[in-house]
Amino acid sequence: MNDRNLIFVAKAKMMLVYPLLLALIVILVVSSLTACDNSTAGKRASKSAQPTIVTPVVAQASGSIYLYGEAHGVAKILDKEYKLWSQYYHNEGMRHLFVELPYFTAEYLNLWMQSDNDDILEEIYDDWERTRSHNPDVKEFYKKIKSECPETIFHGTDIGHQYETTGSRYLSYLVANDLGESEKYTLTMEAIRQGRVFYSKEDGVYREDTMTAYIGKTR
Repeated sequence: MNDRNLIFVAKAKMMLVYPLLLALIVILVVSSLTACDNSTAGKRASKSAQPTIVTPVVAQASGSIYLYGEAHGVAKILDKEYKLWSQYYHNEGMRHLFVELPYFTAEYLNLWMQSDNDDILEEIYDDWERTRSHNPDVKEFYKKIKSECPETIFHGTDIGHQYETTGSRYLSYLVANDLGESEKYTLTMEAIRQGRVFYSKEDGVYREDTMTAYIGKTR
């Protein structure tokens, strides 16, 4: 990736133990490189249309990696996550936010970031029904990013969840905009294929391996 400042957020695992305690083990990985010109980041965005804090680990090849504990749909964690991103965005010039969403969902969010309404976000939110992300606090998290960090560019790191709804809708958008031969179309089809493989077997190891492979490509 040509831009020099990246932040990567991804979950590794979550465990719930009842009734005495709620143990959550989730990893958000934030990877940063040197800063990129804000106007370039904004241009790229328009074309595409938590918190136990652990000591930072320095990666010689790609900058710094920060590990954060998080769980989906928890208001105080979302608030902490937003504050962290806002700090990176405003104080360190970061623009690229890697999130635990499918490729096509992140790209659809990028279109929403450039729009003057919340229609796309509402569609995505409806597609999240019966998941932890179908939570008003999650919706507000994204709205705050759009309002306060408007040049944010999302990058999805997960397999193709909601491939029959969000995935299909994003494919239709690409075709309607003469992008049926584009890299975006190819990557969307690959994410959909991964989603089909995962849900045909409920193979958690496959999902983790796929996400790990993506992480390797970004470093």
